[in-house]
Amino acid sequence: MDELFQTAPETPERVPADVQGTIPDWINGTLLRNAPAKFEFGQHAYKHWFDGQALLHSFTIEKGEVSYHSKYLETKAFTRGNEQKRIVYAEFGTAEVPDPCKNIFARFFSYFWPSKLFKRSDNTSVSVFSMKGKIFANGDSPFMNEIDPDTLQVLGVANTTTDIVIESARLVYACAHPHEETDGNIYHMMTSVGLQPCYNIVQVPPTEQANQIETETPLEGAKIIATIKPHKSTTYHHSFGITPNYFIFVENPFSISTYEVLRMRFDQSCFHNCMHWDPSELSRFYLVERKSGECVGSYEAYSFFSFHHVNAYEDNDGQVVADLCCYPDASIMDLFYLHHLRNSKIDKVTENFANAEVRRYRLPIPGKAVSRSHSPRLPYEILGSDLEMPGINYRFNGQQYRYIYGTGPYEHGHFLDQLAKLDTVSKVKKTWYEPGCFPSEPVFIERPGAKDEDDGVVLSGVVGTGGQRSFLLVLDAANFTELARAIIPSHLPQSSHGCFIPNLSSRLQAKKPEPNYK
Repeated sequence: MDELFQTAPETPERVPADVQGTIPDWINGTLLRNAPAKFEFGQHAYKHWFDGQALLHSFTIEKGEVSYHSKYLETKAFTRGNEQKRIVYAEFGTAEVPDPCKNIFARFFSYFWPSKLFKRSDNTSVSVFSMKGKIFANGDSPFMNEIDPDTLQVLGVANTTTDIVIESARLVYACAHPHEETDGNIYHMMTSVGLQPCYNIVQVPPTEQANQIETETPLEGAKIIATIKPHKSTTYHHSFGITPNYFIFVENPFSISTYEVLRMRFDQSCFHNCMHWDPSELSRFYLVERKSGECVGSYEAYSFFSFHHVNAYEDNDGQVVADLCCYPDASIMDLFYLHHLRNSKIDKVTENFANAEVRRYRLPIPGKAVSRSHSPRLPYEILGSDLEMPGINYRFNGQQYRYIYGTGPYEHGHFLDQLAKLDTVSKVKKTWYEPGCFPSEPVFIERPGAKDEDDGVVLSGVVGTGGQRSFLLVLDAANFTELARAIIPSHLPQSSHGCFIPNLSSRLQAKKPEPNYK
C-alpha cells in the first residue's frame, strides 16, 4: 500500500493518453478530480490521508481521444508550506508545526492574540463542484477555492466565515457535498458558532444574467433558509439529503468540541483530536420542510457513522426514503492514518475495520405517513454491503431511483480496489476488478436522449500499482463491462471526489476576466 499514498508529482503540461478500446463519440468534456497528494513540507510530514495538499487532475475527452494534466492547488497552506518548509496550518490529523523563526515568548503570546488564536487551512482537497457558472474545489471547511477548469489555476477564494454575514454568529464549516438543482440554486449544509451553535441550510442563488457570472462573488446572495439546533453539541457531517419538499440531515454522535478547536494551536493539536465518538448516544435524523424552513420531524436511530448520503426521495406511503453508506462507529477515520495505510499489506489494510453497508431508512412525514413503526428507533433495510464513494444518475437526485455506483473492497481486508453497481431493487451487485488497480469514485455520465436510468457510461480514474500504469476507465453503465481505458504516462494519486464538466472546450472560447474578489 505504500506507493498508493506517496506524494505525487504534477503533470502541468497536457499529455495524450493511449486509448485502448472505443470511447463513445457522444462523450465530450472534462473529468476533474481532487486528491490529497502532497504529504510533507521540508522535514515535516502529514499524518493523515485527509491532510494532504490538494492536487487537481483533469481528463479531457474529445472525439474519442483523452489528454491528462494535473496541478497542485496554490493555496496559502500550499505556498506558505513550500516557502517555510513546515506545516503552517493544522489539518484534520496533523498539528501545525511552530514557526522556528519565533522565540518561545513570541510564540506564546501569539497564541493569545485574537487574530492568531485560530487560523484555518485553506487546503481544499476533497471535491469539485459548480456554483454560479464557476468551478470550485472544496472540503469540509469554510473555504471554496475557485479554479480555472482549463489551467487548474486558483482564481480566487470564497470563505463562508467572512462572506456570509449573520447576526451574532459565524459560519465556520461547510460540508463537502452541496446539492445543485436544475434551476441553478445551490444548497449547502453549514455549521455556525456563536451564542447558539446551529446547523444551517444555506441557499446560494444562480446569477440572474449570463454576463454577471464573472462579476458576482461566489457567495453573493447566499441566505440561511433553515436552522437546526444540535441535540447537544455540533457534530461532524460530510453530506446531507434533499427531495423536492424536504432536506434530510443526520446528526451522528461524533461531536466537535469548540473549546478544543480554539485551543488547538496552544495544545499543538489537530481537528481529529477535537472530535469524540459517544457510543451511549443515538443518531438522529432531522426532516426539514423546504417551503417553511421548519424542522417538521426528528427521529432517533441506533448510533452509526456515515460520510455519504446516497440519495433520498418521497414515496407513495407518506415517507421520505433516505439511503446512506453506514459504519457502526467513527473508528473508520483511523483507517486513513498514513502510517497504517503505508505499512499494511494490500489484503490486510481494512481487516480490523468494518466495511460500509448501504442502509435504507424510512422517515414518516408527519400527517402524511400511512403507517409508522412501533419501534422507538428507526429500523432500516440493508440494500448492500462493501460500497463507498456512492454516485447515482444525478437526474434522479431526490427522486425514486434504482442504481448506485461506488467503490469497495474486492475481499474483506482490501482497500477500495473494486468498482460496483448496486441494484437497490434486486440487491444484485455487478463489479469490475483488476488486481493491483485502485479505482476512484465512479462518475455516471448519461447518454444524450437516454430514457433508462443506467443508459450511459461510468468514468473512474484508476491508480495502477506494482508497475502497472494508471488510466481512465470507461464502463458501460448498464452491463458494467469495459468499453475503453485511456492509459496515461503519469503517476495518478488516489483521489476522493470530482465532477464531469460537459463540453468544456466550447465554454472556454471567450477569454474570462479576472475575478473581482480575493
